[in-house]
Amino acid sequence: MKNTVIQSLRVDVQALLQLGQKTIQQIVDQKFLINTEFDEASAYQAIEVLRGEHIKLEELEMVLAVVGTMKAGKSTTINAIVGTEILPNRNAPMTAIPTLIKHTQGQKRPRFIFSEKASQPINQLVQDLKKAFKDKNYQQELERLKSDYDLYELVEKIQKGIKVVNRALDEHRVIKALQAINDLVRIAPKFGLVFPFDQYQEIDQLPVIEVEFAHLKETEENVGKLILLDTPGPNEAEQAHLRPLLQDQLKKASAVLAVMDYTQLKSEADAQVRDDLKAISNIAQDRVYALVNKFDNCDRNGIQESDVKEFVEGLTDGLIKKHNIYPVSARFAYLANRARHNCLEDGSLPDIEDAAWVEDFYQEAGLRRESHRTPERIAEGIEDLWGDSKFTQPLKEVIEVAHDKAALIALESALDKLANYTNQLNPVISAFDKSIYLENRESEKIVLDLQNDLTEIENILDRKENLVNDQWRNTIKSLREKHTRIFKKYMQVLRLIRQREDLNEILSTMTLVNKSTQILKKRLVDIA
Repeated sequence: MKNTVIQSLRVDVQALLQLGQKTIQQIVDQKFLINTEFDEASAYQAIEVLRGEHIKLEELEMVLAVVGTMKAGKSTTINAIVGTEILPNRNAPMTAIPTLIKHTQGQKRPRFIFSEKASQPINQLVQDLKKAFKDKNYQQELERLKSDYDLYELVEKIQKGIKVVNRALDEHRVIKALQAINDLVRIAPKFGLVFPFDQYQEIDQLPVIEVEFAHLKETEENVGKLILLDTPGPNEAEQAHLRPLLQDQLKKASAVLAVMDYTQLKSEADAQVRDDLKAISNIAQDRVYALVNKFDNCDRNGIQESDVKEFVEGLTDGLIKKHNIYPVSARFAYLANRARHNCLEDGSLPDIEDAAWVEDFYQEAGLRRESHRTPERIAEGIEDLWGDSKFTQPLKEVIEVAHDKAALIALESALDKLANYTNQLNPVISAFDKSIYLENRESEKIVLDLQNDLTEIENILDRKENLVNDQWRNTIKSLREKHTRIFKKYMQVLRLIRQREDLNEILSTMTLVNKSTQILKKRLVDIA
């Protein structure tokens, strides 16, 4: 019954989103946004956002954007949430374009999907790089790249005619596919080329990783879908274009999970992320959460858990409430999770030579001595490390709730975005309405002038028999001038009439959108 109601709501919200897009386009076409703060660029961005919401609602997808600075531990956090390593984790910047991680029940092995159409701009860059590698002007740069193993490995593949991977299965292949995309960002400027960031702004253009989240495998499938969105940090590789990309994705997300570095809470980069979060406060509502990562660095002299929550709430000017702030250790959570799901039948872990993470687990779990690595001690180490990670609470209160209520959150987020744009446009349209009212008052005077001009023309024509040639020529000239003036005035009145009609239609539609949005939001509350 509830699913039927949700599907009915989905249809209604999608129809409203389409009406919103059409209305904003009308406002642009009628030139109502000249010299206004909400300009044409803002309008086109609004249309893009609403289009994205419409696409997400096709599958009732709730997108939880994971944001944070380069060193905050975003990738480790996502790996901990998923329960396996699906995102590369190395010192180099690793998120060039946003990547979707979709919880897919039963998909044990991560699957990477990057459609042929979506990957075309990057494949064009690959072709351009292949040509640049042959340019004699870049031979010195090519030689320098040999000292960077990761980058030069990709250079050699490009020289052999490789294309960007569209499909990949298993952790290693997925990570290699993502690394290749990210390394292209670093290689391109060295050869006078630009990575096509502008082609990767809408949700249906982004690479997708489908995988079952370990902590959700026992949960029932819902009508909605939970998707994590890995976003670029604003300070990654000092790429100036990444911050606008992050800001754009924040506006499009259903909810936000901010990953903050406990050791760098007052850093400039963290401050940028906080500012970007504050910019979406009017559409985020209570859907912004914070994981204060690296809390394992807290000693008896450090800021304690309750104080951290209060401090972060203050840093974000109350945008992130204390009950939505969680001090954690993503590294501990990831290692414990990985060990739990990779234990062999006898309770031991894979050989260190086969799985590098195993040594990290032993180090953090206090099992440095090989003699201590018994199945019992390993099981105990997993539980201790998981407990120390403090990850249980955010998994239950953020991830599990997001999964359980994905459809409702997706619908609520779409309506909030639509309401936000109509609220921004209401004063613009009201101001234009007043302007047209004043012009209509002026048009009444124009009509009166037209009547006077026509009367004068009639009088001149009545006297034409009494006029000599020179007088008649002057009269004809005067008539032409009056005719031109009358035509211009007529067109002015006609323009005002049409503007009035268009504005009335837009005002009527916006009233309908506003009322319908409120009704649908109330229906969402009733079934939540």
